[in-house]
Formats: sequence, structure tokens, C-alpha cells
Amino acid sequence: MAQLTGQERAKYVQRMFAGIATRYDLMNRLMTAGQDVRWRRYVIRQARLPAGGSLLDIATGTGEIALEGLRQVPDLRAVGGDFTLEMMQAGRQRPERRRIRWVGADTLALPFADNTFDAV
Repeated sequence: MAQLTGQERAKYVQRMFAGIATRYDLMNRLMTAGQDVRWRRYVIRQARLPAGGSLLDIATGTGEIALEGLRQVPDLRAVGGDFTLEMMQAGRQRPERRRIRWVGADTLALPFADNTFDAV
């Protein structure tokens, strides 16, 4: 991967995450010994999202941060964006994530105007 540049590197990353999409959450939980859960709670608390606010979880993967946002702020408008569609498909299959709006998006070219969200 060290010799890959630009679009080649992006495609490599997409293929890598597409290949582990259905196992990603379990692997993350095991490799971090559950610390990923605490980290997400902390991130959302630090965002200080207002009631009825909005969150863009970019590089959302399976939507774990967006889901934590909805847990802490039930009337949140949560948008999960990722350029690896397979990761979002894996997350979208879970019933508790139905309220997340899923968007295919590249971090380098977001399809949103500036200041659309309370937190990114």
C-alpha cells in the first residue's frame, strides 16, 4: 500500500473494508476489549449535541457513532456517510439503525453545504 497514491489507495481501502464489513463490529469490539464502546460514548458527549440537533458521522462504517448519537439524543437527525457501501449495508441491516440516514460519501468531497450539521 505504501506505493499506492490517490485513487488507487482509495480503491484499496474500499476493498479492504468491503471484505470485512460483516465482521467489522465484532472485530473492533474484540481488538479493543470493549473500549470502542466507551470511546463512542465519550465522543458523542464531547460533541454536546443539542436536542433536535444534527450529526454527520463521516467514515461511518456500520453507523456505530451515529447510533450512539441517537442513544444520547433521541430526536437527533443522524446522517452516516461512507465511501464503502458494503460497510453501510452491514450497518443498515440492524433494526436499531433504521433512523440513521445513510449516504454514500467521500470525506474529500462531501455532498453537504458548510454548517449543515451541529457536529461532524
